[in-house]
This record gives sequence, C-alpha cells and structure tokens, in this order.
Amino acid sequence: MRILSAAQSRELDRLAIEERGIAGARLMARAGQAVAQTIEREYPRALAGRIGVLCGGGNNGGDGLIVARWLRQRQVRVLTLVFAPPGKLRGDAAGALAQLRGEFKTGPEPVFVPDAAAWAAQRTELLNCHLIVDALFGTGLVRPVRTWLGEVIADVNREFRGPVLAVDIPSGLGADGEGPAEAADAAVLRAARTVTFTTPKLGHYLSRHSGCVGVLEVAPIGIPEELLDQLLEPLDKNDDACLACQVRVTRAADLEPYRAPRARDAHKGDFGHVLVVAGSVGKSGAAVLASTAALRTGAGLVTAAVPRSILPMVAAAQPELMTEPLPETAEGQLSFQGLEPGGRAALLAARLAGMTVLALGPGLTHHEGPAAAVEEWIRAAAARVAAKVPIIVIDADGLNAFAGRREALRLALAGAAGAVLTPHPGEMARLCGVTTAEVQLRRRYSAQRLAAETGAVTVLKGQYSLTADPGGEVIVNPTGNPGMATGGSGDVLTGVIAGLIAQFPRRRLVETVAAAVYLHGRAGDLAAARVGEMALIAGDVIAAIPAALAEAPAPAPAEAAASC
Repeated sequence: MRILSAAQSRELDRLAIEERGIAGARLMARAGQAVAQTIEREYPRALAGRIGVLCGGGNNGGDGLIVARWLRQRQVRVLTLVFAPPGKLRGDAAGALAQLRGEFKTGPEPVFVPDAAAWAAQRTELLNCHLIVDALFGTGLVRPVRTWLGEVIADVNREFRGPVLAVDIPSGLGADGEGPAEAADAAVLRAARTVTFTTPKLGHYLSRHSGCVGVLEVAPIGIPEELLDQLLEPLDKNDDACLACQVRVTRAADLEPYRAPRARDAHKGDFGHVLVVAGSVGKSGAAVLASTAALRTGAGLVTAAVPRSILPMVAAAQPELMTEPLPETAEGQLSFQGLEPGGRAALLAARLAGMTVLALGPGLTHHEGPAAAVEEWIRAAAARVAAKVPIIVIDADGLNAFAGRREALRLALAGAAGAVLTPHPGEMARLCGVTTAEVQLRRRYSAQRLAAETGAVTVLKGQYSLTADPGGEVIVNPTGNPGMATGGSGDVLTGVIAGLIAQFPRRRLVETVAAAVYLHGRAGDLAAARVGEMALIAGDVIAAIPAALAEAPAPAPAEAAASC
C-alpha cells in the first residue's frame, strides 16, 4: 500500500473532484461515515454515553461535523465544538455545518470556540464525555501548534480518561513526518485509533510523534485506484523531490509469495545455506540467536562460524546447526592476526564455498581484531572467491567496523551479488558521522542516504522499521512492539533476513528483506500476546516464527501501532 505526502493527498482529491466529477462534499460525507462506522464497531459503549467532537475550520472539521450529524441521527448525545469564529467556515465544511443545523432544528447547537476564554467555558463539558472525536487539524498543518489551541490539545492529553478517535491524522501531527511541524515539544493529540482515508500519510509512520496515531485504520472513500496510479506514474523516480512517492507499507499479503508450498521431492539444498559469522567470549548467544532464527525461517542449512573458544557452547545450544571454528585473539574475539595472507584467503574461500548468504556481525565486539576481520570477510565474499557468490547481510559489529567510513564500506561491497545493512539508530549514526537524534529526526532520509551511498538495501530498525533500496524506494514495516526492545532481537532479525534470502535468492532483494522484517515483527507480536511485552525475550520471538509463517492473512481494517 502506497503512503502519500500531504501535497500528494491534496492532488489526489483534486483529480477525483475535477477529473472524475466526484463532488468534494460527497468525499467528505464518505469520510465522515467511515469514522462513524468505526465508532459503532469499536466503541459501542460510548454510543450510550456522550461523545465530544472537536472540529476545526477546514475540511477536517467538516469531516467531524458529518460524524456529529451521523451520531445525532442515532440519538447519541453529542457535544460539537467548532474551533473557529461563527461564519468563518468555508466550502464543504460550511455545507456540512448547514446540513447539521438544517437536519436538527431542536437540540444542542454546535458551540463555537474562537478563543481561550470560550475553551475554558467548555473544557469541563468535553472532559466529561465518554469518547472524543478529533477533527481539529488535518493534513494541512505545516508548523507546530503554538497558539491557545496547543493548550486544548495538552488539556485533553493530560486530563481526558476516555479514548480519542482521530479523523485522518491526530491534531498537531505533521502529515509529512520529517518537516517544520516535527518539533520535539510539539502539541500532538494522543489518539487510541486513527481513521485515515484512501492511503496512509507519511506522518502516520515517519513522524517522531507517530506513536500518537494509535491503531491506524485506512478507509476507502470512493477514489478510484487508477487515480492513484495516475498521480504517481509520471513522476521521475530518480528525482529527489519525488522520493516521497516511493514510500509504501508492507501488508500481510506481501508475505504470501514466501509461504508457497514446497515441492514434495525437495531437499535441504533447495533452500539455501546460510553462513553466520558471529559471537565472541561473553556474546556467544548472538551467534546462537541469529543462526537459530535462520533455521526457523526455513533455511535448508545453517553454519555458525564462531571464534574457536565459544564453539562448544554454540554447538550445544542448537544441535541442528553446523559449526566452524575461527581464529581468535587471547580474549576470545575473532581475529586473523598471525595468519599469513595466503592462509587467510584459503580459510575464507573454504568457509564461503557453496554459501547462499553470509550473515556477519552479531556479537563480534568493537575491537580492532574483529573489525579488521569483518572487512576481509566482506571483501572476500564480494570478490566472488567462492563457487556460489553469497548475498551479504551485515549487522551490529559488522557495521561498527565501518564507523565513519561509509566509502570504505561501499568499496568493500563493490561487486557483491547483493548486500543488506541492518543498523539501529546508534549504528546508523556512527556510520554516517552524525548523532542518533539527527538520525531519528530524519529516518527516511537517513535510510535512503545510506542505501544510495553503499549500494546496499538498508534496514533502519526501530518503531516502524524502514527498508530502503539504493534506488530510493522505502518500505515501512507496521509490525512489532516495544517488548522487542530487548537484547538479541536484532540478532534474530539478522537470522530471519538471511534465512528468507537463502530460500529466495532470485527474488527482488528489497522485497524479500521487507517481508523478513514484517515476519520478524509479526512473530514478536504473537510472542507478546503470549507472554506480555514486559517479559518478552529474543528467544520468544524465534519460538513464534513458525506461527507467524503459518498464519493465514486475514483482511483486517487496521494495523496496530505502538503506544505513544
């Protein structure tokens, strides 16, 4: 599913209205109806109480007025607050207000709230409602809310105890995610659920405040699919100004090609061989987790190549793994020191021969010996020293080996059959020579930049992990939960990516990686449902991979988002 910028959403509405003759009022009516149906489905108890509807002066407020009319038609008690002076509504929003007034000659009128004093008079009434519908600001917001309306948002966040349902986007959230509205202290209304229309918006996933979206539901409002194609098709995909048009979100159906039944006469060699180079004394678990995850994802063979001293622990932890000892320092860290160049070349060629995927980095440590060895592994794999050229997946200390040396990483990967980088924000910051805060403020840009500069598919981990292709495409992952913020989760992701690539090395790499990221997050969600987020550990995620793989994709109206 495509994700649009605010400008693209406006253009899509224009195409629908001007080229297809769909009246703007009709689109607004469908949007309001979609929100109302969500209230009926998700908050039936609120229908028996009182519902507050916050309406701004623009089209988002018009959607809210449609919702208020629908609720009153069902005899629901409604407090409708219009945060604009009387007579200031225009266009379709003014039409929605006239409809509401015309249909209900008696009963409570919409209350206009043009200033802080008027808000003070209505504040207690609103906070006593059972549900609040947020139609205050829509996707047109381009700067943080600094006026008295910011206090309205703060009051609701601080004092309202019921659920908030946002119309299109939570008020105060920048629709484009990475822009002027993204101040750390911006007033953003925290929603339990958001109903957006036709497609998600960039801010739903890419904003630093995207946790305020709650559960995101995408509702169709009658805009033909071919108009979306018409909007996007003529854009130059190599134009930096158009990178937003290349953003989409993974859906459960995108995993289906990787769940195809296996041939009855298949054997383990048909599903790839993953070589995991990982671990050190004190971090043998990283090698076990990554290797076991690759097995559970379906790789036919997995070999864990680890420093010699930890090999017995790795072998004992998972009997289905093959193991290979690697040279090490006196401290138990991977190192080629003491090996002649010819001996290193022979060791690398022997270990890489016949491998489909090389997964490199978990638990190797930051020290000089492992860092130098990492570069040799990558150069050997990229130089095609083996009969089968492996695709390279680099994580953790494999990435730290190139801190501040993106060009060296690019050169090391030159000629590789394919490469995947999986940094968390701190590793991304070290690679790019910036702060973690800067990475988090511009996540999409950071992922696109690293992918373009290294030629590798890049996964920037975190809430809504991003998978970026060197050509500029970005795929947002909607699965996962805060319980996965625990040691070893990244090692599991490395194994899941490697295991899926091993089975499907000829599929488009960015799509396979995005599917693996989705699978990893979905396994985490299933594990959290069983043990709870607080108790979740990386091994629970591995244990849930089979269930995530076997899960039939059921059409769902929403994707769960992490809490704010």
